[in-house]
Amino acid sequence: MSIMSFSDIEDPVLLSPSQLVSSSKLSKNLGAYLEKIKKRPVFITREQEVEAVLINIDDYRELLLEEQRVEELYYAVLALRRLVEHFKSPKALVDTDDVLKRFGLTREEVEGVPDDAVDG
Repeated sequence: MSIMSFSDIEDPVLLSPSQLVSSSKLSKNLGAYLEKIKKRPVFITREQEVEAVLINIDDYRELLLEEQRVEELYYAVLALRRLVEHFKSPKALVDTDDVLKRFGLTREEVEGVPDDAVDG
């Protein structure tokens, strides 16, 4: 059984010729292309190969939010899988209070930690 790589599937990027610009043309006309990206991304080519994409900041922020949503969904699925495995397994889970005691913590101390301090 082989693992499918990105090169084995069709490129999901759909673009029109009007969205292509060479890196040299982009450097000479950056202002014009900054206006164009307000409507749609611009794909930057070098030696007739697409090397990069220029998108507006709002689209970039949306991509970052979508990435965060996907990551949160992944962790939710992982947690559910572990929960299912727990119910299928005769092993007992470690009690939260036992873990806190081992590290010399109390529930109150842990609940008082701001979320951003835990996220790193």
